[in-house]
Amino acid sequence: MSDATDGRYARNLIGGRWTFPAAPFDYEVRSPLDGSVAATVPLSSRLDVARAVTAAMSAAASWAADHARRAGSLARLTAEIACQAESLARLQALETGLALEDSRAAIAATQRFSSLLARSGRGGRPASGRGGAGGATGHILSWGLPFTEVACAILPHLHAGRTAVIRPSLRAPLSAAAFAQLATSLDFPPGVVNLVQGTGVDAGAALAGAAGLAALHVRAGERTLGQAARSALVTGTPLSGLRAGGNVALVGRDADPALVAEAVARALRLHSAGGPLGLPLLCVQESAADVLLDAVLRALDACCPAPLPTGPLRDRALAGIAALRRAGTVVRGGAVPDDARHRMGWLLPPTVIMAGAMHGEGGRMASGPAEPTGPVLTVLTWRSAGEIAGAFRHPRYADGLACVWGLDAAEVEAAGLPHAMVLRESTPAIAFASGTLPPAWTAGIRVS
Repeated sequence: MSDATDGRYARNLIGGRWTFPAAPFDYEVRSPLDGSVAATVPLSSRLDVARAVTAAMSAAASWAADHARRAGSLARLTAEIACQAESLARLQALETGLALEDSRAAIAATQRFSSLLARSGRGGRPASGRGGAGGATGHILSWGLPFTEVACAILPHLHAGRTAVIRPSLRAPLSAAAFAQLATSLDFPPGVVNLVQGTGVDAGAALAGAAGLAALHVRAGERTLGQAARSALVTGTPLSGLRAGGNVALVGRDADPALVAEAVARALRLHSAGGPLGLPLLCVQESAADVLLDAVLRALDACCPAPLPTGPLRDRALAGIAALRRAGTVVRGGAVPDDARHRMGWLLPPTVIMAGAMHGEGGRMASGPAEPTGPVLTVLTWRSAGEIAGAFRHPRYADGLACVWGLDAAEVEAAGLPHAMVLRESTPAIAFASGTLPPAWTAGIRVS
């Protein structure tokens, strides 16, 4: 697999060919670690999106009909992801600034997820959409864990006999290009996988407004999801959205503090990239809070400052921390050192905030409008499971996972969790690798 300096990163993949955009504009992708230019990608227009959608629709019928070829192509893709795991981890680390160890862990989970789909025979089946298993799908992706996100969103649809048009985040476009390059190197039929780089207001809006798609999947913030919902009302395309920050760690008095702290620390490092594998909210039984918080802080000693993809996003994260600070106590991090390293990159120290009790004033934090961003862990306490009921009112929690430690069945029931799935003594990364995922994570496709 070529590296990020390859000329194909400056092109779109449309109908099996790497092509330059209709208009001669491009964008420099910069490393969040030091601001250096990592690659250049095109700024595409609605004309490029229209060509990609046409190519995907043209390829959809034959891709859906030929199960044997589809299964063979996807089996080879799964094997190639395993072969290229180190290169993919390094590329994902380059564009996100993730520590290489954490990027490797995310790619390993992605590899297991891909293998699970390949072994399941039927791969997946659509939960909704036009044309049964066939048709073309649109995917507007976010900047967190970009290779993991593209695989999670696209692979279930490919297995179900659908083609795809991908518009990755302009802040993290290289991993999606690598995914598309793997498909072309393995001789996927032209038009099955299409990639259009560009901004959300141009390429993203054009894809959201494209008519005739079998499904549209959007992994983004509230503003982009709202725009996509309005477009879907016009086009009639079934929309599947995934909001970030919906995962919650819920901890009772009988939990093992060391196990919970390790899981939260690992998830916090992944959450720094904005992906769906994080655990940004920790809700702990009041009598166990001090011991657990001490264990979490010790586990975070191994966590380095993590970058966000742009300066404005770091500023937004700091503004969110400031709002939480007014209602709680920052027990770790919360400020950016004024040194050369932090001025060159968009680093943010791991931050832990005690935001109060769910039965008191701070309980509203769990349902507030702010989107979690960066390596920020908010801690809330509770006395009885009944106090938790109704706390998670924001729609993001319906997209997420509730990871439960040390609660019995009666307490879980009393908590009335609205999450799509409840996991016992597990993490979002483990759930992803095992295929135990809410439909929102896989673009509306039920996996195995």
